[in-house]
Amino acid sequence: MPRRDPWSYIGIFAFFALLLVALFGERIAPHEAIYFVLEHGRDPRPYDPGLVFPFGSDVLGRDLFSLVLAGARPTLVIVLLSGVARVVAGLLIAAVGTWSRSVRILTDSLGELVSAVPATLVALILIKVFVRADTTILVFIGAVLVTGWAGPYRVIRAELDRLALMPFTLGAAALGVGRVRILLRHHVPHLVPLLAINTSQQVIASLVLIAELGVIGAFVGATRSVNIAASLTIARAGPLGSDQVSELSEWGGLLANTNARSIDSLWTTRWLFLVPGIAFAVTAVAVAAVAFALARRYARRDVLQDLRRRAAAALAIAVVAVFAASAVVPERYAGARDWANAARAEVRPESDLAFAFAQAGLRSVGGSWTVERDTTQIVKVRPASVAVGGATAVESATPVDVRPFVYAGTGGGQVEAPLVFVGRGVSPADYPPQARTSVFSPLDLGSEIARYTDDYSGVDVRGKVVLLVKFRGVTGPGRVTIGPSVDTSIANAVKRGAAAVLFVDAELPRYVNTATSFVTPTNPYRRLEIAEPVTSPAGVPVVVLSLPAAEQLVASTGLSVTPFADWLQAGSEATTHSASRDLGVRAKVEVSLERASAHVRSVVGEVADLSADIGRIVVWGVRRNASDHAAADVLAALARELVPRHAPFIFVEFDPSVDPTVNSQSVADALKGRRIALMLILENVDGSELRFSTPFGELVPAIDLYADKASARHAVTRTTQLIDTWQWTGSRPFFERKAIVIAGSGGSGDLRGDAAALIGYLAGRRALGAEELPR
Repeated sequence: MPRRDPWSYIGIFAFFALLLVALFGERIAPHEAIYFVLEHGRDPRPYDPGLVFPFGSDVLGRDLFSLVLAGARPTLVIVLLSGVARVVAGLLIAAVGTWSRSVRILTDSLGELVSAVPATLVALILIKVFVRADTTILVFIGAVLVTGWAGPYRVIRAELDRLALMPFTLGAAALGVGRVRILLRHHVPHLVPLLAINTSQQVIASLVLIAELGVIGAFVGATRSVNIAASLTIARAGPLGSDQVSELSEWGGLLANTNARSIDSLWTTRWLFLVPGIAFAVTAVAVAAVAFALARRYARRDVLQDLRRRAAAALAIAVVAVFAASAVVPERYAGARDWANAARAEVRPESDLAFAFAQAGLRSVGGSWTVERDTTQIVKVRPASVAVGGATAVESATPVDVRPFVYAGTGGGQVEAPLVFVGRGVSPADYPPQARTSVFSPLDLGSEIARYTDDYSGVDVRGKVVLLVKFRGVTGPGRVTIGPSVDTSIANAVKRGAAAVLFVDAELPRYVNTATSFVTPTNPYRRLEIAEPVTSPAGVPVVVLSLPAAEQLVASTGLSVTPFADWLQAGSEATTHSASRDLGVRAKVEVSLERASAHVRSVVGEVADLSADIGRIVVWGVRRNASDHAAADVLAALARELVPRHAPFIFVEFDPSVDPTVNSQSVADALKGRRIALMLILENVDGSELRFSTPFGELVPAIDLYADKASARHAVTRTTQLIDTWQWTGSRPFFERKAIVIAGSGGSGDLRGDAAALIGYLAGRRALGAEELPR
């Protein structure tokens, strides 16, 4: 009886080990990729191996071993498809090259040219320069394939040349057998050992390429910039509160970890690159073992005959069984999908939310379903308008070119007076220089402009309409100094006696109410209007203008405000000569406000019979106007679904009218004594997709995962928001609570079902014990 080759068993074992890790790695990982350990006493992150996790953590506090297991599937799919694609492309091009001498010269020349270009450089250029967007697996494979086929081509070409001169090839050709049949029936079986070894080489080369691209910051999937500093109870110095996170957790993304690429990783945090590095090495050895076993077996065997044997059928059945098992074995917290689907199915129009809460079985807070108060509010009578000479601009909605700025520092009224231009409103007197803590500290604005010309020194603004351009800041060689806030610039004009202010802001059309990235800035005027509401209908009217609207208004004066909308260049003529002047025309500014009585009514209900020490999740739906019941529909649907399951939820339909801060304080007083673990803010549920905003970085990958699992339409959350500027409607009393803003965007679609499914899935995960959700 012939002795069996032990390499066959080694190859089969390595193959199934790779297959099992790829299919089940994420499910057998000790923790999910969205699980963060933010703090462990006073131990710094990344945590040492054995301190929190056996193999240590990354800079954000995630288990590295779990990340490696979770990233096994995308990594192995990428490298296997890349390696096979390279070899198949090389085989096809080599086969085509055998057709004629001219084609052979062309393929040889192309192969030599392609092999001369570094594969890493080509892949990086394709990913970063030409694609620019999120790198998908197919794009990554294409980038790897562009130059990678040349190596297999040359090896296969040489072997095909050798086989073409073999007697069996010449005999088959003499008998009239076609080229394709000769290739498939006679040459390919002989090529199997070579193809197996070459494929393993290309798979390993793809692994190395992924590692190289990861080190230089290029990886597959959406890139998230996550900052967890806002979530920490202890403020720590240094950059270890933020990092870039790969959506797929593939191993190249782990090597892109900021700290893994720093000099510290060589001495103090070596596990950051050693753990994924070991995964790369073990995978390479396993792939090589499979290839070596195939090469040994088919060095003297015909693969086509082997495929007809029972052993091949048994192997195929085993592979199919593994794939079938991966489809049958449930994902983590699979039952939460049922919660999501049930919540989506419960969405329907509601006209009386208090009645719907009572029918669902919620308990009222403080003996009443509503938190009410009677007050007065200042309302806008008609759209704001500005007239200069014969040009007129009226308040617009979309696109936003004209808007009144009505907050505690301004007001309403009608002013007709001469128009004066004060440029950027730069005045050293308004910004006293601050003492520098060290020679390395950046210059503050007062120190930067201490010797600049005062824009207010050459004009008298008392009782006049002041035209002022937003002062973005000063830029110079190797430094940038940010300008003042918009309310500060306006207040400086008002304190000098301006009767009205026309404030030009080039970014006005780009502002959004809830920013989801640094590319879309948050509206500072709305933020101030919510935080410091107007107290009197009379005051100094202020109208904010876009650049096109401002240019149209002052066109008759010969003035162009566009140059002033850019950064002020240090040392330029603008710092020594002010452009301020009387424009010789009169302007009429109208912001009509009046005081009216109002009744504020927020609806609140909670799941009853819960222990006092259980952390509640508050769903805070913002009512935008009297006829808007979209958020109420979502709240009622969630109540009907979650009350029977005793989920620890509180539902609030918040009335933001008049004074959101005072209104929310009333709700906070009603909820006093309840421990709030998380707040989900429904700003609106209209549009084509949901967008999420939060300064708490550990919630960013989790909320995106929930939306994916709940089949809720959503945009990828790219970054965390700055805690200093982030707020939501009614946030003041709950500022220290962890919260996520859920807002619809992109059109006029209906996202009520998506929002309900998302929150339903979150509730299901919490009930099933998901470790990332606060208790």
